[in-house]
Amino acid sequence: MTWELEFYCEGRRALARYEVEAPTPAAALALGRKALFAEHRPPAKRRAWSLFERARRIGGQDADGWVLYRIGRAANAPKPAMK
Repeated sequence: MTWELEFYCEGRRALARYEVEAPTPAAALALGRKALFAEHRPPAKRRAWSLFERARRIGGQDADGWVLYRIGRAANAPKPAMK
């Protein structure tokens, strides 16, 4: 199944869109983040992480600033057959 994912980064004010082929939304998210980081590499760290940045990473959020904005089936993807 083809999934369309959009990621947003408030710090960069950027929206990135990717289409990936995956069986589930969770697998699509993993592939989409891989494509995102291949194109938008995080800036080089000039200093150690602050206490706030470390707390965000522990809480499950990435300190890179990118968040999943939207996920859905691609418009041209066929719908699965109902059983």
